[in-house]
Amino acid sequence: MTDLLLSQLLVLLILLPVLLRPFSKNLQKGTAIPILPFISLFVCICTIIGQDIVLFSALLFLFVVIVCLSEIIRLIAFFQGVLNDFYGIASIIFRIVLLLLFCGMVYAAFRFAPEAHTKTEHQLVVRSIDLTTDTPQRLQQKRQFFEGRLIERQGGADKKALVIVTESYPDSGYPGTIAALLADQGYTVAELYTTPHRIISRMDLYVRLFRIIGKKDARYLAKEAEPHISSAFSDSIEAILNRYGSNKRLFLYTEGIYTALAEHFCAAHQGAFTGVFFNLSAEEPLPAIPEERMQTVYTDADGGAINSAAYSPAGTDTTTSGAVSSTAAGSESGGTAEQYTDAVSTQNIQMDLDAAAKPNPAADTHSAAEANPAAAAPGLPFYCRVCPYRLLTGFGSLRADDVLAAELLGSGRSIGRKDKAAAAAAFQRYVLSL
Repeated sequence: MTDLLLSQLLVLLILLPVLLRPFSKNLQKGTAIPILPFISLFVCICTIIGQDIVLFSALLFLFVVIVCLSEIIRLIAFFQGVLNDFYGIASIIFRIVLLLLFCGMVYAAFRFAPEAHTKTEHQLVVRSIDLTTDTPQRLQQKRQFFEGRLIERQGGADKKALVIVTESYPDSGYPGTIAALLADQGYTVAELYTTPHRIISRMDLYVRLFRIIGKKDARYLAKEAEPHISSAFSDSIEAILNRYGSNKRLFLYTEGIYTALAEHFCAAHQGAFTGVFFNLSAEEPLPAIPEERMQTVYTDADGGAINSAAYSPAGTDTTTSGAVSSTAAGSESGGTAEQYTDAVSTQNIQMDLDAAAKPNPAADTHSAAEANPAAAAPGLPFYCRVCPYRLLTGFGSLRADDVLAAELLGSGRSIGRKDKAAAAAAFQRYVLSL
């Protein structure tokens, strides 16, 4: 049971004596009971500010306000020392309606309760990354848009591989699911995320969601593409690479609002990463990367690969792409964090064979270089995992954190955050194939 669910149940529990008072002589003797709805309202507001808002919290807030309005007259009578235990027929009927709504709210609290955070097998060490150290004031001002955290598995982090993850939106103050799962597997993970601009950080997400309501296609969150944000993103990535990327294999995992920024960074910094992994929705545009430099895998609603379009430079053997595709089709399925670990371990032998047969990325043509400098960078493979809209890829952890919003968008709960576990497993297989 999550902290948010407990807080919501507490808010409802405080209201119960108020709603039952007309039907209990003992409660009618409690003249101070009209104060309780306002205490409940205070707890509800503190919950929203402290644990961020979800759509059900907004409905709960509205319900509490209705109860508060129904008790204002009795609250005034209490402060004036007048009896407030009389309930007319209309008041009793209204209380019955509120009790029915109360039962519905209790059911909805459990029905739309968020999923618990990912439990890792190892203890994770999380440290904040200062992106403004030893930089000119001009860059410090730009980099305030982003913050970072370094995540490592205690006592067993791989010091030879660094994974930069740009996926968590909105940031919740703790490592995102992808970053936590990859760190648990031994990678040194640097997670980059945007700084909230509001007291309630999820409000930015709901503003973006409002813009796609009613759309039949192109249902994805607007990409961050403003020049000053792109510059800040590039500066932040460079700061992480300079500080933690020396003599390491470097990987980038990106999805959601950050994919355009990642694409622009790769175009401007050729060869910066050993591998770049895009996790996209089927309704999002693919990166502007030539087909011969990018492998694209399409998944079904359960996360399993149903089609793979893998491309090799002209004149090279394409059987490797088929091998990688068949491997992904047989293993890329949803599951818990434990199932994710098992799925990865069963593919190691096949991935070693694929890595041995993989074509040399340095065989790019001059025409590909002119089309996209990033795509032509030697040693810079790209991988696109394309998921159906129903998985809400690119919406952060919405399916686990706000189940009501996910259902309104045509999806549903991500039990055990298995969609993120499947994405982390796909990334792991991709790294093993390089």
